[in-house]
Amino acid sequence: MNACMVLFMQSGFALIEAGAVRAKNVTNILIKNLLDACEYSSYSYANRFIGHKHFFLSYPDYKSPSLDNYPVRVFHGGSFYGEFFFNFVFAATATTIISGALAERVEFGAYLVYGIIASGFIQPVTVHWAWSNGWLVYPPESLKLPPAVWYRDYAGGGNVHAVGGIAALVSCIFIGPRLGRFSAKTGEKVHIPGHSTPLTCLGAFILFIGFLSMVLGHGQSVALGVTNLTLGGAASGLTSMVIVNLEPKVVDWWKYTIMKTNRSRVIKPKTFWSFLVLVDATLAGMVSMCAGCDVLEPWGAVIIGIIVGFAFYYVEHFLIHMKVDDPVGSVAVHLVGGVIGVLLAPVFAKKEHEYSWIHWKGCDYDCVSDSVNSTCLYSTSFAGDASEGKRALHPNWQNGDCLYTPFHQFAWQLVGILAILSWTIVCCIPLFFLLWKLRVLRVDADTEVRGIDIAYHGEPAYPIAAQGHGWDNEGEFSVSNLTDGKTGGGRRDVKALINPHEAESWEGMNPEAGLVALAIAYREKYYKNPYANGICNGMEATIVPTLVLSTEF
Repeated sequence: MNACMVLFMQSGFALIEAGAVRAKNVTNILIKNLLDACEYSSYSYANRFIGHKHFFLSYPDYKSPSLDNYPVRVFHGGSFYGEFFFNFVFAATATTIISGALAERVEFGAYLVYGIIASGFIQPVTVHWAWSNGWLVYPPESLKLPPAVWYRDYAGGGNVHAVGGIAALVSCIFIGPRLGRFSAKTGEKVHIPGHSTPLTCLGAFILFIGFLSMVLGHGQSVALGVTNLTLGGAASGLTSMVIVNLEPKVVDWWKYTIMKTNRSRVIKPKTFWSFLVLVDATLAGMVSMCAGCDVLEPWGAVIIGIIVGFAFYYVEHFLIHMKVDDPVGSVAVHLVGGVIGVLLAPVFAKKEHEYSWIHWKGCDYDCVSDSVNSTCLYSTSFAGDASEGKRALHPNWQNGDCLYTPFHQFAWQLVGILAILSWTIVCCIPLFFLLWKLRVLRVDADTEVRGIDIAYHGEPAYPIAAQGHGWDNEGEFSVSNLTDGKTGGGRRDVKALINPHEAESWEGMNPEAGLVALAIAYREKYYKNPYANGICNGMEATIVPTLVLSTEF
């Protein structure tokens, strides 16, 4: 059930992206989001990339005697069908992140190629490393890491969101910005508004529900997880909203007050409470909670959310400065949120977790491994009175060495996220370079200007013929006289809207008769014979044409 809710996130991504792009490219966005799911279903798990024995830096199968002494650290061994479906929805989520980053300019075939490779190979490998029996979950013994140290990523902050975010960054660099996104003369950003803020709002709320479902799908720490997700998202969203409004004022104060500039000639920029910034920053905060929401202190979740709010805002501005066009903020939301969440999860973990950085009190004695003595091996704080000689071996010490510190866990988290990012980059750069070199990565300029929906899909999201109505403001039929579209009124000839391919049927009709009268005359003449055009075979038929009686421009 929770996997179904996570799958529902696909509609959230689709609606957010659809609202953020122009109306001429909405169908293209929708079909790409659906295909992301279909590609995994038909390809990835069929090849058994997840859980495959000895696959890509993995330990042997769990039934192997060599793993008898290894603890069970991640979910495995459940229903094959349940495992397939849960991994399917996460792979679809990781793959669809790039859809918004390449919106309005990517060649449809190129996106299909990326989707197949990403959902079938790139993302499943990282899942195997982090959620199966891979080397991140069971570090190689040669590293001699403490047994308590292994890569922790509860809900895919690294192998889902960071993978999608870094792939989005690489693809944006290769494909370039949309036409008109940056001024050809000054290089300044040119605002390209999306066509529907309400669609973006609906998609955002669907994603909020989907993020909570990611946590509810795990058996441990459900209440703590949803609490931290909510707090982290809220803190990040509010932080970015404050920055958006305060930063221009602070910059102005520094420039025009401290530096004694003539303020009478200064036109200070107007600040706005941006809904789109709030949505993206809140999503970034929730992404940052995915890695450690089951172990974080609630106040730690707030701190991480604030950090992510700052990082999101300034990464967005840095990308614009570098002329990287990301229409929906995929890089700042998923890459920044995912990386920060993975790294800070052990820092703000609750006290009962031994790898918690903020609660670690250190070893009882300040010993170094080259000067071991019996005092270093024991702690009087664990077993009775030292005067009676009742001393117990301190769990953080073994053979004179401090066996475990939170720094080990943080270092392994860093190794894990760098490995995941490196793997994705190594796979994506050759892929997008090849597509770019073959000139199949981006649509031609004419299609980009006119819109992808009609050119590639033949299905505009908002057909012109479906717009308008036949009523005036008082609820009566509109009987305005026709014009030729050139003499004023802004009305097109109804012939252009009703069966334009049968021009001969209009012969002899009076174009000044009014819209309704002309439409009725057209119907009586053209459909008088039910067998006209061979549309009937011995059966009576009544055909009423679709009318668009008034089209204003």
